Amino acid sequence: MLDTLTPGTDESGQARRVYYRVVYAIFAIAIVGLLAGMVTGRELLGTIIYCGGAWIGSGITFLAPKLTDVPLQDERDTELYNRASGLTLGVLFVLGLSVIPAIYVLEAAGRIDPPPEVTGAILLASGLFLLWGVAYGIVKRR
Repeated sequence: MLDTLTPGTDESGQARRVYYRVVYAIFAIAIVGLLAGMVTGRELLGTIIYCGGAWIGSGITFLAPKLTDVPLQDERDTELYNRASGLTLGVLFVLGLSVIPAIYVLEAAGRIDPPPEVTGAILLASGLFLLWGVAYGIVKRR
């Protein structure tokens, strides 16, 4: 709260702080609602609160930069997002390359019988990389 009292704060810096606080607060309320629903045995209500918060927070995240002239992200934010995305995909790629072929070989040899969740995780990771490749191609061509 003290950072809002400092003199000389520019409009974009103030708008950026408010934007992040609002979005993070919505996501925090959504997560707490989900956890509270799970603890109290009202999973459906917790899930509804979580989904509502996720949609509202995601909607604000998507629409706010398009509806305002004040920049809500700067070059540092973009660089951090790019580095975090690259690190996440790199870790998934290395883990996938080292684990997935081993699972298929051990399954073919009759040593393991992987549960359906493993197949789902492999398909999910494959879909993620396919989506990333399509998105990369679209962004590169623009």
